[in-house]
Amino acid sequence: MILDALKLIQNNLQNYIIEVEGLPDIIVLNNIAMAEELGGSNIHMNGRIVISLVNLQEESTLKNTANYRVKNGQAVYQNPPTSLNLFILFSVLDNQYENALRLLSRVIEFFQWRRLLSPSLTPGNMENLENSKDFEICMDLYSLTFEQLNHLWGALGGKQVPFALYRARLVAVDAQKRQAEGPVITEIDR
Repeated sequence: MILDALKLIQNNLQNYIIEVEGLPDIIVLNNIAMAEELGGSNIHMNGRIVISLVNLQEESTLKNTANYRVKNGQAVYQNPPTSLNLFILFSVLDNQYENALRLLSRVIEFFQWRRLLSPSLTPGNMENLENSKDFEICMDLYSLTFEQLNHLWGALGGKQVPFALYRARLVAVDAQKRQAEGPVITEIDR
């Protein structure tokens, strides 16, 4: 589901960049920490918007749901899905600083326009998703303090480039594995 969420974001953002800038294949899903290693001076990522997953967090408010449901008169025991918040870094690598800032502005304006993303709301072909189940994610701009910025870019091992950090809320991961199944309890004997 994590890969599907990132591919959904990549597809939607690429369609928007093509529409407003006319730049095809500019959005790449890659680890920004590898930018220096891939060709020395960002040859493979230069002039691109790089989408990287930098953290994930369980959404604890949705953790207390029932582990069973009644289906066709049977109680089906199954752990509830794990709901995640994905912290996604959008970095713009471009030798021309003005171009990088323009593209970063396009990323921010896209998510201002479309905060809610879903395969069913996405025009075009989304057959490259691994999970056929429909899902929704909500994108929120996430601000860091200067200290947190220093830690982030220090951990990534690179120099800071124009970027925006977003939190993709409520990406559900569900293995669809039943733990048990049995009849519904309808009365208690004393």
